[in-house]
Amino acid sequence: MKTAGVILAGGRSSRYGKQKLFEEYNGAPLYQQSITAMTNAGIPSIYIVTNQELACAFNHANVIIEPNAHGGPLSALYTAMEELSSHPFDWLQILAGDLPYMSKDIVQANLRAANSLPSADIILPTAKRYQPLHAAYHMRLLPRLRELIKKESSMKALYETVNTYTLSFSPNHPAFININQPEDWHLKEE
Repeated sequence: MKTAGVILAGGRSSRYGKQKLFEEYNGAPLYQQSITAMTNAGIPSIYIVTNQELACAFNHANVIIEPNAHGGPLSALYTAMEELSSHPFDWLQILAGDLPYMSKDIVQANLRAANSLPSADIILPTAKRYQPLHAAYHMRLLPRLRELIKKESSMKALYETVNTYTLSFSPNHPAFININQPEDWHLKEE
């Protein structure tokens, strides 16, 4: 099973007040935490899906530029799948770029499930709610995405209509905390 890591990093950060992806966390930009989690989980090929405006800020990274900026996660997933469809990947492990407490454990659990469930299209973690920005997506979804993207923008429209396997985690697992506002940095402490 060959997997690529994909970091979704094309948002506006409007609730944060400035671009949060480059805020420093543990001596590196915030988005680096997702890259580190994937690397530590054994994924050697990692790509960042972003917009033209932010692309040059991701130094030394494999960047995929969305043709329609700020189209949301479904559009970013579709863009990544189209771009990587000529590569020999079976799965794309998706992570958002604003996950300070992400660890390799979530990624490894997804990869184990993907490896043991050959008919699954999506491995979808749950912790209080569905976590589609922490999920693994099989490349066979590309034809479905090509049709869905014409009329939908919701990740739910995808995971509710294909063979989705849910993977449960503790509702308080810190890996699922994302940063939307400056005060979110304190959520792990609560």
